[in-house]
Amino acid sequence: MVDVSSFMGFHISDYDLGASRQHCKRFFAQRIPFIPHTLTLRLKTNAFLLNRFAESNKYDIYHQTYFYDVLRRWNGKRVVTVYDMIYELYPQDYEPDDPTARNKAEAVRRADFVICISEQTRRDVVDILRIPKEKTGVVYLSNSLTLTVTMPRVIDSPYLLYVGKRGGYKNFGSVVKAFAQTPSLRDRFQLICFGGGEFTQHELETFAGLRLDNKCRQIAGSDEVLANLYQHAAAFVYPSTYEGFGIPPLEAMHYGCPVVASNASSIPEVVGGAGIYFTPSSVDDIADRLESAVSDSALRSSIIEHGYAREKLFSWDRCAHETLAIYEQLV
Repeated sequence: MVDVSSFMGFHISDYDLGASRQHCKRFFAQRIPFIPHTLTLRLKTNAFLLNRFAESNKYDIYHQTYFYDVLRRWNGKRVVTVYDMIYELYPQDYEPDDPTARNKAEAVRRADFVICISEQTRRDVVDILRIPKEKTGVVYLSNSLTLTVTMPRVIDSPYLLYVGKRGGYKNFGSVVKAFAQTPSLRDRFQLICFGGGEFTQHELETFAGLRLDNKCRQIAGSDEVLANLYQHAAAFVYPSTYEGFGIPPLEAMHYGCPVVASNASSIPEVVGGAGIYFTPSSVDDIADRLESAVSDSALRSSIIEHGYAREKLFSWDRCAHETLAIYEQLV
């Protein structure tokens, strides 16, 4: 018998663990409005409340899901999950005084066990933070976007889909160049970007310079909108030079959308044989692979079928059971 208590504290996220409340011995999460310049106050308040929360029961394990050290008076076992090493590998993309990398290193060194979400992340944690490999393990994530699409097509015309942030290691600019230089893509399709914020002035100027003014479109919306976009896209492109895991390819697979992805980092670990791969530094290679995805019907059908099977290999039940096994090993 395992008793689990969950503390999310005061938070501003639209997502919380409320649906899991019934499975928890104790539970505390309270969403509050975003108020500028209150992060420090919120952190200190949550730290105080979490320490009271932990002291009121005798727990064996504290599983820290992020890197702020808010539970210092702790005599039990510590587990921490590391999602990627992006702050360490791409420091130029962040503010010089961003404390995330420092907090992560401290959390990892305090931990009795470090859960990594891919073998790539595990290798990076061991190599960069110099901790023993035996102190680490891999527990894969899964896909939560499985709702049935009932609404009409969001985009009526043919399109290629890109999802998420677009700066730095996300390598979006290479996709834009590949799209612009390939008439069979540029003339037949739009490039639809979901999420990631509105296009920046620099992006708009780039589109104009490549004569893509009316070909690139950014939209945001609900999970239902995203599912709709996956289901009707000609292909999903994932050009990152680094990812700790990469859930969007699994989302695309679930909806029968061919995945055209970078061969870098953890991406092949997740996508396996269910994708068409390119070298992210080669614009020509990206263009060739995208062209294959939309024009080779046999290849396209094969990738879609492999995708359905591949996505099913990753499940939250598996994630939970493997995490529980780590807890049992520690106590």
